[in-house]
Amino acid sequence: MTSPDDQRPPGRPRAPDLEERALAAVLDVFGEKGWTGLTIAEVASRARVGKSSLYLRWPNKAAMLADALRQVQAEPADQPTDPTADPAAAPDPAPAAAPDAAPAAADDAATDPADSLRDYLVAHAQRRADLYLGKDGLAMLRLYVEARAFPVPLADVRHEAITRFVLSERQRVERAIREGELPPGTSAVHLLDAIEGSVLMHVLVTPPHLLDRVRSTMPAYLERMVDLQLAAATAPAAAASGAPEPAPRAQPSRNRTPNPPRG
Repeated sequence: MTSPDDQRPPGRPRAPDLEERALAAVLDVFGEKGWTGLTIAEVASRARVGKSSLYLRWPNKAAMLADALRQVQAEPADQPTDPTADPAAAPDPAPAAAPDAAPAAADDAATDPADSLRDYLVAHAQRRADLYLGKDGLAMLRLYVEARAFPVPLADVRHEAITRFVLSERQRVERAIREGELPPGTSAVHLLDAIEGSVLMHVLVTPPHLLDRVRSTMPAYLERMVDLQLAAATAPAAAASGAPEPAPRAQPSRNRTPNPPRG
């Protein structure tokens, strides 16, 4: 039997889009002001929710930022299906592995086996470009600097938003090496650094007034860039197989041919 003291009047109904607004706000604030300017109060104000509602779901601003960055990078199929799920109840992530650590274990289920490596890399590069050029692009770009400036408080954020995705990409490239799409000895780190770095630099060096043009030309740029990187990765194997190299271009002689004798 329930005593009168245990009976409480119903509280305000929980807004169904509260979490969505909060995560959008945290990315906006982080993108504009960085880690030191990110506060729960500012997020609550922009999301039009109470701070207590945020603390019921996230213990601190780092957990909120990690959740926001993880969700914005997730593929549509990876998005949570239960909007009322508590992010704090998710299992703790595995310890982050250094980018140059031993090769990650294969996870063939993470990618469609029917996809070629080229298709995977082009789609991955397009996804990164869309993130950098999208509405949350400033938060994504700022993350790289802030994670270096504040390594301790942003350790979990770095794992959720950077390390997990790097390891997933490495697993796909390492599978391609095992299956013969790439020659043995190919460096997954070097290949992915070249692709990731190309996308990032292409966005960073573009002035604001040319961003629309870059968005329209990005697909062609990415296909060409991935093709060049894969050609470079497979070039040593082609040379080792004995394939003939193109003949060197003939250089014009600097010595003048003597005039034939007149007779």
